[in-house]
Amino acid sequence: MESPIAQPESPYEILRRLENIVRFGTIAAVRHGKPARCRVKTGNLTTNWVRWFAGRAGGRSGRKWWPPVVGEQCMLIAPGGDLLNAVALPGIYSDAMAQGSESPTASRTDWSDTEFFEHDSATGQLKAMVERGITLGVNGGASIEMSRDSITLRAGGGELVIDAAGVHGTPDVFAGNISLRRHRHRDVERGEDTSGEPV
Repeated sequence: MESPIAQPESPYEILRRLENIVRFGTIAAVRHGKPARCRVKTGNLTTNWVRWFAGRAGGRSGRKWWPPVVGEQCMLIAPGGDLLNAVALPGIYSDAMAQGSESPTASRTDWSDTEFFEHDSATGQLKAMVERGITLGVNGGASIEMSRDSITLRAGGGELVIDAAGVHGTPDVFAGNISLRRHRHRDVERGEDTSGEPV
């Protein structure tokens, strides 16, 4: 039996696929659960759930989670022009979602209208602005916590807190070998005399 002869594709189908290889659109919906997907509105159609570029997706060896948001402009890339296999590349500024800076020397990440992280290569200044607090820590070890009202440093079982009441250290604070809590003075006399240096 002779094998059937493949029918050539319609020129209209070829043109449709070519037009679908790269398209611009906006994020129409985002699914944050596994597997993470988004839907993209491009022209008069909205795609099915498609993947988006994440920057890194190597599991525990290296991954980045920062999902796109509804209304964010993106590029839709569809290998072979098949939108069922398309991938969204978010991160295109638009009038509705403009850039966070106009400085040519700034590298800036905005998390909200008031929270951001910025480095200016011209001045060398690094800024991190958040609403509630920042915690920097070594897994199972030292940490620095900053909130609106206090800074807390922790390391090796010790703790130093700076707040409106002053500076508090536990278990103790030392200046050289002199303990703030346990030091004694020499040459102590009654009355208005001043004692000697602490021991």
